[in-house]
Amino acid sequence: MKCFLVGGHKDLLDSVETYLQTNFFYISICAKSAYDANTQKMIDLSEPNLIIFDVDINTEIPLEIYRKVKSASIDMLAMIPKDQNIMDYLNKKDIAYITKPIDHSALRFYINTVYSKRSKEEELQQILTRIRNTNPKKRIAIPQEKEIQMISTNDILYIEADINYCLVYLREKKTICVSKTLKSFEQQLCNNHEFYRIHQSYLINLNHINKVTKTKLPQVSMINGDILTISRSKKTAFLKLILN
Repeated sequence: MKCFLVGGHKDLLDSVETYLQTNFFYISICAKSAYDANTQKMIDLSEPNLIIFDVDINTEIPLEIYRKVKSASIDMLAMIPKDQNIMDYLNKKDIAYITKPIDHSALRFYINTVYSKRSKEEELQQILTRIRNTNPKKRIAIPQEKEIQMISTNDILYIEADINYCLVYLREKKTICVSKTLKSFEQQLCNNHEFYRIHQSYLINLNHINKVTKTKLPQVSMINGDILTISRSKKTAFLKLILN
């Protein structure tokens, strides 16, 4: 977790930096700065997860930093004097704070809370990514000259390679020409086990096979009547796939 320290009191920032680096193995100080014209640029470059901001009686958190924190989902902790007006302002903006002099137990509690929240968010994101990567796509994007069509994978009979183009054959006896390679379609449908590449030129939907003719080079007859040849290298694996 990357932390950015901002404020005018160098001794305080140094003290907080030492405490964080001594007690939290998962925190690195990505930048430390007094607030000036370059602070916003430094935040953009360092991409912190957490900003700890030293606030004085006459200091107001700059609006651009507040906006940046909210838009980028950066956590922010203000270190403030015991002043009710500042507390009311931060409560209104929903910004966490601890009062000075710094209570290390309060700082530790906040850091642990933020880390726990971010860890759960990352874990959830990893789970969602695994789900997206393992669940077969039910629809794929077919780019056309003036639009992108979303086609149900169940409507696709097979896809035929035509040099750097592909012809997508659909159930309603419609064919779409797409400026994509067959390899790119194969990668797009890699988690959908209903599709199988039987030949250098054909990626077929196994659900739409009508019959297989067992000749020297077997052929599949699709439900639309089209007959496609299975390559020699794919013959054994394909027959094993459909028979098991």
